[in-house]
Amino acid sequence: MLENNGDMLLEQGVRFLGPKYLRVRGRSLSAMFRLSWYNGPTPRRTPQSQLEFLAKGCKRLVISEEIFSGIMTDPEGRVPFPMYEFLPEKLEELVAAWAPIKPQIFLSVRNPATFMASVYSQSLHGTPHIGPRTFRARNDWRNVDWADFVTRIRATPGLGNVVVWRQEDYSDNPRPVLRKLLQWRAGGKVKVIDERLHQGLSSPAVRLTLQQAADGETGRLASEARKRFPINEMNEPFKLYAASTLAEAEQIYADQVAQIAAMDGVQLLYRRKDMPNEVNKG
Repeated sequence: MLENNGDMLLEQGVRFLGPKYLRVRGRSLSAMFRLSWYNGPTPRRTPQSQLEFLAKGCKRLVISEEIFSGIMTDPEGRVPFPMYEFLPEKLEELVAAWAPIKPQIFLSVRNPATFMASVYSQSLHGTPHIGPRTFRARNDWRNVDWADFVTRIRATPGLGNVVVWRQEDYSDNPRPVLRKLLQWRAGGKVKVIDERLHQGLSSPAVRLTLQQAADGETGRLASEARKRFPINEMNEPFKLYAASTLAEAEQIYADQVAQIAAMDGVQLLYRRKDMPNEVNKG
Protein backbone atom coordinates (compact mmCIF):
# COMPACT_ATOMS: atom_id res chain seq x y z
CA MET A 1 0.00 0.00 0.00
CA LEU A 2 2.74 2.48 0.93
CA GLU A 3 4.64 1.63 -2.25
CA ASN A 4 1.63 2.87 -4.21
CA ASN A 5 1.68 6.15 -2.27
CA GLY A 6 5.40 6.74 -2.76
CA ASP A 7 5.18 9.96 -4.78
CA MET A 8 2.75 11.55 -2.36
CA LEU A 9 4.92 10.58 0.60
CA LEU A 10 7.99 12.16 -1.00
CA GLU A 11 6.06 15.39 -1.43
CA GLN A 12 5.28 15.23 2.29
CA GLY A 13 8.93 14.67 3.25
CA VAL A 14 8.63 10.93 3.89
CA ARG A 15 10.54 8.24 2.01
CA PHE A 16 9.31 4.66 2.22
CA LEU A 17 11.53 1.66 1.50
CA GLY A 18 9.87 -1.75 1.37
CA PRO A 19 10.59 -5.20 -0.06
CA LYS A 20 10.49 -3.90 -3.64
CA TYR A 21 13.64 -1.89 -2.89
CA LEU A 22 15.27 -3.90 -0.13
CA ARG A 23 15.19 -7.29 -1.87
CA VAL A 24 17.24 -6.16 -4.83
CA ARG A 25 20.76 -7.61 -4.70
CA GLY A 26 23.01 -5.44 -2.58
CA ARG A 27 20.16 -3.44 -1.03
CA SER A 28 19.31 -5.56 1.98
CA LEU A 29 19.82 -3.94 5.36
CA SER A 30 22.66 -6.34 6.10
CA ALA A 31 24.39 -5.43 2.82
CA MET A 32 23.94 -1.65 3.00
CA PHE A 33 25.10 -1.41 6.61
CA ARG A 34 27.67 -4.26 6.58
CA LEU A 35 26.11 -6.28 9.36
CA SER A 36 28.11 -9.21 10.71
CA TRP A 37 26.22 -11.99 8.90
CA TYR A 38 26.68 -10.38 5.47
CA ASN A 39 29.48 -11.88 3.37
CA GLY A 40 29.35 -9.57 0.37
CA PRO A 41 31.49 -6.57 -0.60
CA THR A 42 32.10 -3.73 1.84
CA PRO A 43 29.66 -0.83 1.32
CA ARG A 44 31.07 2.33 -0.25
CA ARG A 45 29.22 4.55 2.23
CA THR A 46 29.40 4.83 5.99
CA PRO A 47 26.15 3.96 7.81
CA GLN A 48 25.36 7.65 8.36
CA SER A 49 26.02 8.62 4.75
CA GLN A 50 23.98 5.60 3.63
CA LEU A 51 21.01 6.76 5.68
CA GLU A 52 21.36 10.23 4.21
CA PHE A 53 21.48 8.75 0.70
CA LEU A 54 18.40 6.61 1.35
CA ALA A 55 16.42 9.50 2.81
CA LYS A 56 16.89 11.59 -0.37
CA GLY A 57 16.47 14.79 1.60
CA CYS A 58 13.31 13.66 3.38
CA LYS A 59 12.87 14.31 7.08
CA ARG A 60 11.44 10.86 7.75
CA LEU A 61 12.68 7.49 6.48
CA VAL A 62 10.34 4.51 6.90
CA ILE A 63 11.80 1.03 6.35
CA SER A 64 9.62 -2.09 6.20
CA GLU A 65 11.20 -5.53 5.76
CA GLU A 66 9.63 -8.45 7.58
CA ILE A 67 12.27 -11.01 6.56
CA PHE A 68 14.80 -9.11 8.69
CA SER A 69 13.00 -10.66 11.67
CA GLY A 70 13.94 -14.18 10.59
CA ILE A 71 12.16 -17.34 9.52
CA MET A 72 8.85 -18.47 10.98
CA THR A 73 9.12 -22.22 10.36
CA ASP A 74 12.00 -24.66 10.08
CA PRO A 75 12.32 -27.39 7.38
CA GLU A 76 10.04 -29.68 9.43
CA GLY A 77 7.30 -27.11 9.83
CA ARG A 78 8.13 -26.21 13.44
CA VAL A 79 7.96 -22.63 14.66
CA PRO A 80 11.07 -21.80 16.72
CA PHE A 81 10.33 -20.33 20.13
CA PRO A 82 10.83 -17.80 21.50
CA MET A 83 9.57 -16.11 18.35
CA TYR A 84 12.24 -14.46 16.24
CA GLU A 85 14.84 -15.54 18.77
CA PHE A 86 17.77 -13.79 17.11
CA LEU A 87 15.99 -10.57 16.13
CA PRO A 88 17.08 -8.62 19.26
CA GLU A 89 20.75 -9.33 18.48
CA LYS A 90 20.33 -8.34 14.84
CA LEU A 91 18.40 -5.25 15.79
CA GLU A 92 21.03 -4.23 18.34
CA GLU A 93 23.74 -4.40 15.66
CA LEU A 94 21.69 -2.36 13.21
CA VAL A 95 20.76 0.27 15.80
CA ALA A 96 24.42 0.58 16.81
CA ALA A 97 25.35 1.22 13.17
CA TRP A 98 22.79 4.03 13.00
CA ALA A 99 23.89 5.75 16.23
CA PRO A 100 23.36 8.46 17.36
CA ILE A 101 20.01 8.17 15.58
CA LYS A 102 17.47 6.34 17.76
CA PRO A 103 15.02 4.60 15.42
CA GLN A 104 11.45 3.85 16.38
CA ILE A 105 10.08 0.35 15.99
CA PHE A 106 6.52 -0.21 14.79
CA LEU A 107 5.02 -3.67 15.15
CA SER A 108 1.68 -5.40 15.01
CA VAL A 109 0.46 -8.23 17.24
CA ARG A 110 -2.55 -10.50 16.89
CA ASN A 111 -4.47 -13.28 18.60
CA PRO A 112 -1.89 -16.09 19.16
CA ALA A 113 -4.13 -18.76 17.62
CA THR A 114 -5.03 -16.76 14.51
CA PHE A 115 -1.36 -15.83 14.22
CA MET A 116 -0.39 -19.50 14.16
CA ALA A 117 -3.16 -20.20 11.66
CA SER A 118 -1.64 -17.54 9.42
CA VAL A 119 1.81 -19.08 9.86
CA TYR A 120 0.41 -22.45 8.80
CA SER A 121 -1.19 -21.00 5.67
CA GLN A 122 2.04 -19.22 4.79
CA SER A 123 4.02 -22.41 5.32
CA LEU A 124 1.96 -24.12 2.63
CA HIS A 125 3.40 -21.68 0.10
CA GLY A 126 6.78 -23.31 0.70
CA THR A 127 7.84 -26.67 2.09
CA PRO A 128 7.14 -28.96 3.80
CA HIS A 129 3.45 -29.45 3.07
CA ILE A 130 2.27 -30.90 6.37
CA GLY A 131 -1.33 -31.45 7.40
CA PRO A 132 -3.09 -29.28 9.99
CA ARG A 133 -3.05 -32.00 12.67
CA THR A 134 0.70 -32.42 12.30
CA PHE A 135 1.23 -28.67 12.42
CA ARG A 136 -0.85 -28.34 15.59
CA ALA A 137 1.03 -31.23 17.20
CA ARG A 138 4.39 -29.63 16.44
CA ASN A 139 3.41 -26.08 17.34
CA ASP A 140 1.53 -24.98 20.46
CA TRP A 141 -0.11 -21.58 19.97
CA ARG A 142 0.30 -21.00 23.72
CA ASN A 143 3.99 -20.40 23.07
CA VAL A 144 3.17 -17.18 21.24
CA ASP A 145 3.94 -14.54 23.85
CA TRP A 146 3.74 -11.01 22.49
CA ALA A 147 4.55 -9.43 25.85
CA ASP A 148 7.82 -11.35 25.98
CA PHE A 149 8.57 -10.42 22.36
CA VAL A 150 8.03 -6.70 22.93
CA THR A 151 10.07 -6.86 26.15
CA ARG A 152 13.03 -8.34 24.27
CA ILE A 153 12.76 -5.73 21.50
CA ARG A 154 12.40 -2.84 23.94
CA ALA A 155 15.65 -3.87 25.69
CA THR A 156 17.68 -3.00 22.57
CA PRO A 157 20.32 -0.37 23.51
CA GLY A 158 19.98 2.90 21.62
CA LEU A 159 16.45 2.23 20.45
CA GLY A 160 13.75 4.89 20.41
CA ASN A 161 10.23 4.11 21.53
CA VAL A 162 8.23 1.10 20.34
CA VAL A 163 4.77 1.55 18.85
CA VAL A 164 2.44 -1.46 18.99
CA TRP A 165 -1.06 -2.14 17.73
CA ARG A 166 -3.41 -5.09 17.49
CA GLN A 167 -3.80 -6.32 13.94
CA GLU A 168 -7.52 -6.72 14.58
CA ASP A 169 -7.85 -2.98 15.28
CA TYR A 170 -5.79 -2.00 12.25
CA SER A 171 -8.00 -4.06 9.95
CA ASP A 172 -11.03 -2.02 11.02
CA ASN A 173 -9.32 1.39 10.85
CA PRO A 174 -5.72 1.71 9.57
CA ARG A 175 -5.57 5.51 9.81
CA PRO A 176 -4.17 5.83 13.40
CA VAL A 177 -1.20 3.61 12.46
CA LEU A 178 -0.59 5.52 9.23
CA ARG A 179 -0.65 8.89 10.99
CA LYS A 180 1.77 7.68 13.67
CA LEU A 181 4.10 5.97 11.22
CA LEU A 182 4.17 8.66 8.53
CA GLN A 183 3.32 11.73 10.62
CA TRP A 184 -0.13 13.26 10.83
CA ARG A 185 -0.45 15.02 7.46
CA ALA A 186 1.11 12.29 5.29
CA GLY A 187 -0.74 9.52 7.14
CA GLY A 188 -4.03 11.26 6.44
CA LYS A 189 -3.35 11.43 2.71
CA VAL A 190 -2.51 7.76 2.14
CA LYS A 191 -4.93 6.00 -0.18
CA VAL A 192 -5.77 2.78 1.61
CA ILE A 193 -6.59 -0.48 -0.11
CA ASP A 194 -9.96 -1.91 0.87
CA GLU A 195 -9.33 -5.51 -0.12
CA ARG A 196 -6.71 -7.68 1.56
CA LEU A 197 -3.42 -7.82 -0.34
CA HIS A 198 -2.60 -11.32 0.85
CA GLN A 199 -5.80 -13.30 1.08
CA GLY A 200 -5.65 -16.44 3.16
CA LEU A 201 -6.46 -19.92 1.92
CA SER A 202 -9.88 -21.46 1.71
CA SER A 203 -10.56 -24.96 3.00
CA PRO A 204 -10.75 -26.41 -0.55
CA ALA A 205 -7.46 -24.67 -1.40
CA VAL A 206 -5.71 -26.27 1.58
CA ARG A 207 -7.07 -29.72 0.70
CA LEU A 208 -5.97 -29.36 -2.92
CA THR A 209 -2.49 -28.15 -1.94
CA LEU A 210 -1.93 -31.08 0.42
CA GLN A 211 -3.27 -33.59 -2.09
CA GLN A 212 -1.07 -32.30 -4.91
CA ALA A 213 1.98 -32.32 -2.63
CA ALA A 214 1.21 -35.90 -1.59
CA ASP A 215 1.00 -36.83 -5.27
CA GLY A 216 4.49 -35.49 -5.84
CA GLU A 217 3.54 -32.29 -7.63
CA THR A 218 5.78 -29.25 -7.20
CA GLY A 219 5.62 -25.55 -7.94
CA ARG A 220 3.42 -22.79 -6.55
CA LEU A 221 0.82 -25.23 -5.30
CA ALA A 222 -0.83 -23.07 -2.64
CA SER A 223 -0.84 -19.96 -4.83
CA GLU A 224 -2.49 -21.80 -7.70
CA ALA A 225 -4.97 -23.48 -5.34
CA ARG A 226 -5.88 -20.06 -3.92
CA LYS A 227 -6.63 -18.79 -7.42
CA ARG A 228 -8.75 -21.86 -8.16
CA PHE A 229 -10.61 -21.79 -4.84
CA PRO A 230 -10.62 -18.20 -3.54
CA ILE A 231 -12.42 -17.38 -0.32
CA ASN A 232 -16.02 -16.55 -1.19
CA GLU A 233 -19.57 -17.69 -0.48
CA MET A 234 -18.78 -21.10 -1.96
CA ASN A 235 -15.37 -21.59 -0.31
CA GLU A 236 -15.12 -20.88 3.42
CA PRO A 237 -11.82 -19.70 4.95
CA PHE A 238 -9.62 -22.49 6.26
CA LYS A 239 -9.81 -22.80 10.04
CA LEU A 240 -6.91 -24.35 11.90
CA TYR A 241 -8.57 -24.10 15.32
CA ALA A 242 -12.05 -24.50 16.76
CA ALA A 243 -13.98 -21.47 17.99
CA SER A 244 -13.42 -22.55 21.61
CA THR A 245 -9.65 -22.45 21.07
CA LEU A 246 -9.83 -18.99 19.53
CA ALA A 247 -11.84 -17.78 22.52
CA GLU A 248 -9.29 -19.22 24.95
CA ALA A 249 -6.49 -17.58 23.00
CA GLU A 250 -8.34 -14.26 23.07
CA GLN A 251 -8.23 -14.21 26.87
CA ILE A 252 -4.49 -14.88 26.92
CA TYR A 253 -4.03 -12.30 24.18
CA ALA A 254 -5.85 -9.66 26.22
CA ASP A 255 -3.50 -10.30 29.15
CA GLN A 256 -0.45 -9.96 26.89
CA VAL A 257 -1.71 -6.68 25.41
CA ALA A 258 -2.34 -5.32 28.90
CA GLN A 259 1.25 -6.13 29.84
CA ILE A 260 2.51 -4.39 26.70
CA ALA A 261 0.39 -1.34 27.44
CA ALA A 262 2.06 -0.95 30.84
CA MET A 263 5.63 -1.05 29.51
CA ASP A 264 7.84 2.03 29.66
CA GLY A 265 8.90 3.32 26.25
CA VAL A 266 6.02 1.52 24.52
CA GLN A 267 2.95 3.16 23.03
CA LEU A 268 -0.12 1.06 22.38
CA LEU A 269 -2.36 2.47 19.67
CA TYR A 270 -6.16 2.08 19.65
CA ARG A 271 -6.49 2.57 23.38
CA ARG A 272 -9.42 0.51 24.61
CA LYS A 273 -11.95 1.81 27.13
CA ASP A 274 -11.43 -1.15 29.43
CA MET A 275 -7.72 -0.38 29.85
CA PRO A 276 -6.13 1.96 32.43
CA ASN A 277 -5.54 5.57 31.38
CA GLU A 278 -1.78 5.23 31.28
CA VAL A 279 -1.75 2.65 28.46
CA ASN A 280 -1.41 5.26 25.73
CA LYS A 281 1.91 6.60 26.91
CA GLY A 282 5.15 6.43 24.98
